[in-house]
Amino acid sequence: MTTATVVFHDDLVDVSDATRRYGIDVEKYSPAYTVLRLRGEFDMTTLAELTDTLADLAAGDAATDVDLSGVTFLYSGAANALIDAAHDSHGRLRLFAPNRAVEVVFTALGAAQLLSVPTFASAWQSHAA
Repeated sequence: MTTATVVFHDDLVDVSDATRRYGIDVEKYSPAYTVLRLRGEFDMTTLAELTDTLADLAAGDAATDVDLSGVTFLYSGAANALIDAAHDSHGRLRLFAPNRAVEVVFTALGAAQLLSVPTFASAWQSHAA
């Protein structure tokens, strides 16, 4: 028989974020321009956080570019949240740097036209122009 003892310490750092399979980072370059960087796996468990972040960005006045280059898996529900946010923004939210995992899902959903900006450099140049 094996027994285990669990000891909880108040002074330990919460490591729950260290085990995440995804990341959502908001980078504000100016009051008028924000980049949302997504990385990792976006499945059903990440949908609420993604939609909350997109809603927060939509409530502001800044143009937002969403970097999809680090996404390794994209659940169709998460893709639909991005598609809806892009449509609802009337051009203020753009999606850029899609990789194959993202392109396949957007193509299947009939939204490949939203992936017209290939890199961060081209997103930045078109914003600065």
